Amino acid sequence: MSRSIGIRTSATSVKLGLFGSLVPLLLVGVGCASQHMPPPALTEAREEFLRAKNGLAMQLDPTDVHEADLALQKAEQAFRDEPDDPSTMDLAVVADRRALLAESQAAGLHSQQEALAAKQQGATMTAEQLQNARGQLGQTQQALGQTQMQLQEQQAASAAQAQQLADMQVKLKDARDTIAKIAAVKDDDRGMVITLQGEVLFKTAKWDLKAGAMAKLDQIASVLKGKEQPIVVYGFTDNVGAIDMNMDLSQKRATAVRDYLVSKGIPQDLIGSEGKGPADPISDNNSIEGRASNRRVELVVKPKTR
Repeated sequence: MSRSIGIRTSATSVKLGLFGSLVPLLLVGVGCASQHMPPPALTEAREEFLRAKNGLAMQLDPTDVHEADLALQKAEQAFRDEPDDPSTMDLAVVADRRALLAESQAAGLHSQQEALAAKQQGATMTAEQLQNARGQLGQTQQALGQTQMQLQEQQAASAAQAQQLADMQVKLKDARDTIAKIAAVKDDDRGMVITLQGEVLFKTAKWDLKAGAMAKLDQIASVLKGKEQPIVVYGFTDNVGAIDMNMDLSQKRATAVRDYLVSKGIPQDLIGSEGKGPADPISDNNSIEGRASNRRVELVVKPKTR
């Protein structure tokens, strides 16, 4: 009776197919199952197989799970046939080891996959970072190229200005040599100073230019024209007479010289005039000669700054 039930149970296991070995031992014949409880090793093998079947092992390597299932079926069959045989315990241990091996190999394979995925992700991030770095480098190089171009343009402009100043200095030197033949010329912190005596330019207490004054101013205008240097015309008097009268006379004389030079081609926006009156004397006003020296007009040609 027990044997026939065991055969029927075995047939039922075959019909269940792969992983169908977990038939409760309560279905084993009354002569066997009612007298023998499954050994702990077989119970542990069943639990281990279920963990393998429902875990990563089944997903990653079903072959190992299948082998564990076959080992468990063999152990269960031995328990049904010969529950007291020592080999039954050995088969249960083998089944347990098979299930543990399936889980262990699945865990190792899973770790390898995770490591590979992390490596690939790191490689992707590195490639993106490299691409970003190349993009930033390209932008930096482009900005550097623009800066170098601007610097070259500035250097070229500075060189051109320096050349213009050098040319201007040469022209001013030539102009100075020419002007020195008709007027007193000196340099001070204001620039090149051209001094014309008042008696040469005007009648006493007048501000209308004499004919001879116009001839001198014609020569001065011809050599200063085109130099683009700022010019200020200062008028001076001696200290004889009221201060207000001297200030007015010096301003009118400076303006007369300025207007004449403008009429001869000196740009109006480059030349100004200012009356100084008896201020800044160059000689002693206590003598006739000193007062004559102080009655003067100065043309100050300022240095060109740019």
